[in-house]
Amino acid sequence: MGWLNLMEDKNKLQEEIIKADLRNDEKMWKSLDEACTLNSFLEKMTKDELVKIAKKYSVKGITTLKKAAAVEKIKDVVLTKANIALESMEENTLKFVEELIKVNGLKKYKFDEVIYINYLRNRGLAFSGIKDEEAFVVMPEELKEVISKQLNKEVRDKARLNGEIIKAMAGMVYYYGVCNFDLVKANLENIFGKTFEESYLNGLIANGEELGYDYVIEEKLLCHIDVEDVEGVLQLQEKAENDYYKFDKKSLIKAGKIDFVEENKQGAKIEKVLGEVFVIDKNILKDEMVGFIVAIKNEMEMQEAIDNFLEAYEIQSDEERNIFVHELELFAKSIRKWSLKGYTQDEVEKLKARVVNTVKIGRNDPCICGSGKKYKKCCGK
Repeated sequence: MGWLNLMEDKNKLQEEIIKADLRNDEKMWKSLDEACTLNSFLEKMTKDELVKIAKKYSVKGITTLKKAAAVEKIKDVVLTKANIALESMEENTLKFVEELIKVNGLKKYKFDEVIYINYLRNRGLAFSGIKDEEAFVVMPEELKEVISKQLNKEVRDKARLNGEIIKAMAGMVYYYGVCNFDLVKANLENIFGKTFEESYLNGLIANGEELGYDYVIEEKLLCHIDVEDVEGVLQLQEKAENDYYKFDKKSLIKAGKIDFVEENKQGAKIEKVLGEVFVIDKNILKDEMVGFIVAIKNEMEMQEAIDNFLEAYEIQSDEERNIFVHELELFAKSIRKWSLKGYTQDEVEKLKARVVNTVKIGRNDPCICGSGKKYKKCCGK
């Protein structure tokens, strides 16, 4: 399967998500009451939605209550435990909350803010609705007062830290492909220089997934959304002789941004040449480059990935094609791979060469690459 199929699958997944959002429209965009109280919004929610809110505050027993009693219980929980939701927010969500309060709890809806609206609605902190044929986001009057009193430097600093941790986790997943909790926790504690409670990190992991960061949780593993074969990645990582590449905090936070794509000099060179030789939209070219990177990370055979990439271009001669093939091979070797635990192929080859120079290896000894061949018939040729 070519990398174009990978992109099509990703697009289909996004379409399914959009369709699911549309199915929620009837729930999210009901007419706003004159009095936008917390009680009135909760009454319009289904029992399942109320249970979902209760889970965010670790409250049990809602399923056994009748609807009216459940609404009353959830209202009390939200008003008395709003601080729990605030303490686990990342900075962008908190900024949205502060903006909402500044406009007296009534804000015109913007499409790119839907993820924050859903996040807050799932915690009973903000809702959406239609007024005079316009879409709005609303924070009930009672909540405005409760939350306003709790917005301080400590909460903002905590939100900033939460955001950095979520991005750092997403960055690890971008470079490693698949991560277990122990790896994530150890790396976070190393780069932040502090110890984190397991429950705290698990909460942030779930929040990051809910906010659309580029990973999903599968059987206690964090997996990048572009990973095709989770088990395959894990097996290749076990075979790799190198340890995980050690990224600094700044690099991981940068890589953790939604839709991040790694860049290097070789990739920039190919982009520049293709943009000069062929008439092609920059965004399309960027998508082509992303597709190639994803294919290499998913262990597609290099020649197949190169052929798929070059299909889109009318290359005039074998000489010209050979030049592009060579440049793409260099690019592939400079891409940080999941199977190599965040290393590039070039870096791994240099590591092996360094070991050879440090340790005296007999020509008849087993090769250090683990091929099973003698050194003289493998890396020692």
